Amino acid sequence: MPPPLRAGLLLGALSLALSACGVPASTSGRAEWDVRGNYTLTYDDRLTLKLNIGGAVREVTTTGYGGIADFGSHEGQPLRLDLREFCGRADVLCPSEAFWTQVAINQDDVNRRQDLYVINVINNTVRDLPSGQRAEVRGGLVNHAQQDTFLLGLGAAAGGGQHCGALALSLAGGRFRHMGERIETRTVYRDAQGRPCDPADAGVSADAGVSADGGVAECRAIQEPQRIVPPGAPVDGIEEGKVALGWLGACAFGPFIAAATLTLETGFTAQRVGEFDPPPFTPAAPMLPDAGTPDGGG
Repeated sequence: MPPPLRAGLLLGALSLALSACGVPASTSGRAEWDVRGNYTLTYDDRLTLKLNIGGAVREVTTTGYGGIADFGSHEGQPLRLDLREFCGRADVLCPSEAFWTQVAINQDDVNRRQDLYVINVINNTVRDLPSGQRAEVRGGLVNHAQQDTFLLGLGAAAGGGQHCGALALSLAGGRFRHMGERIETRTVYRDAQGRPCDPADAGVSADAGVSADGGVAECRAIQEPQRIVPPGAPVDGIEEGKVALGWLGACAFGPFIAAATLTLETGFTAQRVGEFDPPPFTPAAPMLPDAGTPDGGG
């Protein structure tokens, strides 16, 4: 599995080097970087909850929302969270409420190839909205140069009550999957730090282990899985999806633990089910989380 998504993955490409390229031919008529469409999300409901109390992190994993997350106690007070009750509260938005199970995804500047694009993810669970009402939207970024990974902040957009608004570290992210892609194991060359290298530059064979000047060679052949995407293959879904939400401790347990933070993370996949066909919406600017993926740290 790739390392966790972080905000820097996409922010590092904010200086856009645009090149006006024609759209390559494909059987779908869509460019390989075109992620627009309507999608159905499926959550895995494997939940990881972390409670950070003054830098000390307690972690609980559960399956589904019907159980109790027991974090022990603090200053004599029990720290037990009924997930069904918590996510059923009107002032709390849990994953499928903050990032919906039916979405329409739009993309800016799709007619030219570049690294970074603005995307809008639109709530498509209710299409027949009252006159004048607009669907909810989350704005974010997708990076075509980094295997079409995307990242959206869910903080201010997924607010609740005074203590139960999602914190700024809340996010949704993943990778757009392409039709026909596969994983193959290939031989690559890495140095001791894991960086790509060329054994010819070291003056040795891949497995000799000694450089031309008698030093230790660090460029070695290793077997590494690589994702192979057929040229021009269109996007047909989302993989490695993740929704991570954070709240102040007072939201879940009361004011005696107000300074703590609680995070909940779950995964999802998605299938592209049709062309981009949204309900009425107002485009939103990208919003990224303040601190990348919440990991329970301070």
